[in-house]
Amino acid sequence: MRLTDEQISNFLMRHDMHWEVAPEQWNTGIPLGNGHIGALIWGDGDPLKITLDKYDCWELREQVPDPEVFSYAHLRELVEAGEEERCDWDLNRAWRLDEKPRPTRLPMPRVEIYLPNADGFQARLDLATAEANGSIGYFGDSWEEGGEFDGTEALVDWSAWIADSANLLVISLNGSDLFEARDVDIDVGLNHLDDNARELLAAWGYEEPERGYDDGARWLRLRFPAGGEYVVAWQVHEVQRRDFLVAIAVLSHNDADDPLAEALRLVHEAPKHRQELWAEHVAWWREWWRACWLTIPDPWLENLFYVEMYKLGCCSRPGGLPITLQGIWTADGVMPPWSGDYHLDMNVQESYWPVYASNHLDAGRPLYDTFSRCLPRWREDCRGFFGFDGIWSGCAIAYDGAHVHGYHGVEFWPGNAAWLAHHYWLHWLYSRDEQFLREHALPIMRGAMQTYMNLLEEGDDGRLHIPLGYSPEWGEGSIARYAPDPNCDLALIRWLGQSLIAVAADAPDAPRWRETVERLVDYPVADGGLMVTARDPLFESHRHHSHLMAIYPLGVLTVEQGDAERALIGASITRLIREGHGRWTGWSWPWASLIASRTGLGNMAYEMLRQYRAFVTANSFHINGDPRIFGLSHARYSPMTLEAGFAAAAAIMETLLQSWDDVIRVFPTVPDCWGDAQFEDLRAQGAFLVSARLERGEVSWVRIRSEVGGTCRLRNPWPGQDVTVQRLEDRRQMSGDTLTWETEPDAEYAVFRSDAPPAGEEMRPAVTQADPERSHWFGVNRVPRF
Repeated sequence: MRLTDEQISNFLMRHDMHWEVAPEQWNTGIPLGNGHIGALIWGDGDPLKITLDKYDCWELREQVPDPEVFSYAHLRELVEAGEEERCDWDLNRAWRLDEKPRPTRLPMPRVEIYLPNADGFQARLDLATAEANGSIGYFGDSWEEGGEFDGTEALVDWSAWIADSANLLVISLNGSDLFEARDVDIDVGLNHLDDNARELLAAWGYEEPERGYDDGARWLRLRFPAGGEYVVAWQVHEVQRRDFLVAIAVLSHNDADDPLAEALRLVHEAPKHRQELWAEHVAWWREWWRACWLTIPDPWLENLFYVEMYKLGCCSRPGGLPITLQGIWTADGVMPPWSGDYHLDMNVQESYWPVYASNHLDAGRPLYDTFSRCLPRWREDCRGFFGFDGIWSGCAIAYDGAHVHGYHGVEFWPGNAAWLAHHYWLHWLYSRDEQFLREHALPIMRGAMQTYMNLLEEGDDGRLHIPLGYSPEWGEGSIARYAPDPNCDLALIRWLGQSLIAVAADAPDAPRWRETVERLVDYPVADGGLMVTARDPLFESHRHHSHLMAIYPLGVLTVEQGDAERALIGASITRLIREGHGRWTGWSWPWASLIASRTGLGNMAYEMLRQYRAFVTANSFHINGDPRIFGLSHARYSPMTLEAGFAAAAAIMETLLQSWDDVIRVFPTVPDCWGDAQFEDLRAQGAFLVSARLERGEVSWVRIRSEVGGTCRLRNPWPGQDVTVQRLEDRRQMSGDTLTWETEPDAEYAVFRSDAPPAGEEMRPAVTQADPERSHWFGVNRVPRF
């Protein structure tokens, strides 16, 4: 009853990205990736530019603060004394490099393929196979007597893809009669870097890259002053006349003992292994697209969903590193914005929100594997900064846990690691993997809870309080915004305590977890809504919705808990709307959509997603600001980061399926204007795969597959109606607000109204005919489509 591979491929064709004209900027280019290396293809062919990237190429030398002043105790002293300048000096500027904080990701080489007098460009990114292909018109080298160009046009067809099992970019060039070997001129280097990047790297001890030649291949190697290196090797193979294969390998010291030798082997042997690598590559993407499927009435959002799923597949794979700010497409020609690092105060979390419902749990593995290795360091750092046991990650970090120190507010926030731990919890909820819970989730959750328990102090009211805290990005790190009891921290403590008690009630620390939750101060409230801290209500537009974390993503405050909670949530949403979105940035919108969706506000959730289009480039990259001036934000800048697009994909799925508090809800917050929608194999908490169809505003049927067995609870899609739950020939009649039954592992259940049983054919995916006017929203069009 599910889509075949051919149907999936045909369906995805409508969402392929098209370039009617050449992408003139890197951030409108064609993105390729395999979870380890990335490439952005842009330019018109004179040259065709390819900006390379690799996750593990970092300047890892850390700037170490003075432990005498870099501490929570000293921070409290300075805040109580109101010493803003000294606080910034002691906790930041006194020891941090002026020019740029480090660690930082390194800018990578650019490939330039020159086709003489190129004129005309078109391309397509095939989402189903992750292959870019297109054509470039150009004028060959024949000149009429007297030096006049004879106007004879040739056409070069090209394709490009990155292998799944090797860090190898494979490019095919096939030309017409005028296309000759001499026309393929390729250069790889760092000449595109701006003066700031060059001067900074030189000041840090980086020398010019080495270059060499080996049996038809060329190579470039950059050695890191502190040890390590990366290598780019490339070779042009003439497969037959006017048909060339360009192989480009990108390796580092983490890939091989001798990365140069391995890179040369890859490019030398590329023609021999091309078909095998292509078959592996196609098979990987075929399996990726089998995971889930959905269709909704809004063609732009539907297209966005599949493009974001494509980017997720490019950026996060088992065995690799997690998604950084820019993923594997770091900015061309400059030092990476914000060091291209891991920001744990929102960016990493938003980037991984879609992996659960989209049924791509393995895409989260780099997150857990990488940061679990950081726990020993974070325990040491907690003792060093706070003076007690627990874990403390800081906000901006490298993949080894090294600190990229920024402004002190978000750096000291203990919620960075606690919020990261929430992703481990989500993986457990959606997978029910007991081994993962024991080996990965519980260690980081216990560490985060220990930090908070040691930080809390008893107040005059006998309740436990955060004595001095900070809500991320509130007041841009000014000590004037430090205050007791940030709501984000109180929400994190409640989530940690309740969750740990639920799965480890007999643990030695369980009595203290219970006491902490019971004695924890209530959420600070003003005018009926959640405050930012105990001192500050939300008195101005604010991009970071951390004061509403209890609603989403933590789910410890819900509209189903009672009238008081429903009123508190409603007043908080009203306050958010009243203060407006003038100071929001692009990633604020998908998060606001998720908050609205979790509170049952489908129209608001949809509108937040509609407005998000103001913050993306033609090829779907999120650029934080509103440079085209749609009037939605004061920010006019355009640095690219990926998290918002992934959060938007999660927000789309949230309108179709929710499963918090162990109850599955289908189409819980579709907007009023969506009459028809369908999804297949979205994942729900409890390790259930859910499929359902909405027709003319009514749910037609639901299908649920249980992976591990256990109790299934489904909010009745037909309130007041009798419902049938069927597995094979076994039928059960049910009614009530929530339908509950026990499931068996690997068993599938059909759910439908008892008086309207669907025929078997009716439960197949309903794929509509593609409409060219409603397809191919992303790429670069002659006239912008949004």
